[in-house]
Amino acid sequence: MSQGEFYLPVGFTACLYFYALTDCVRLFSGFRTQTSELLTFFYPQKETLGLGLAASLPVLIALSLVSQRDRLWKKGFLAWRRWVIPLAQLGVLALLSVQLYYAMHHHWGFETITGVKIVFYSIALYAISKSRHLKWMVEDWETPNP
Repeated sequence: MSQGEFYLPVGFTACLYFYALTDCVRLFSGFRTQTSELLTFFYPQKETLGLGLAASLPVLIALSLVSQRDRLWKKGFLAWRRWVIPLAQLGVLALLSVQLYYAMHHHWGFETITGVKIVFYSIALYAISKSRHLKWMVEDWETPNP
């Protein structure tokens, strides 16, 4: 492979799109008739909706940087590549913190959706932190694809 041709791992891309999808559901659910049912299912407490939106901003920024890499390369911006992994880690850690806050606020009572989110965010944080592919990808993106 030549310089700049490393692609994102499928799991990393799926995680980023999953987080972006949940944000889109949260933002655009106002146009649906079942808004209150969707919001109460995903966020039984109303304050966790705002916290979840704020916590997912770093993940959305990382996704935007990766999706616009050709445009950034053409404009001569190269430092953005160093921020992809830390932004994704920060976003997943923030989302995990929101879920732990929610569990703590409910005196550690078990809820299925909260448990699933905590497990998923923990696995995603570990995978992003330990992925050699992501590190190679960032190193490969040092020079733009010709």
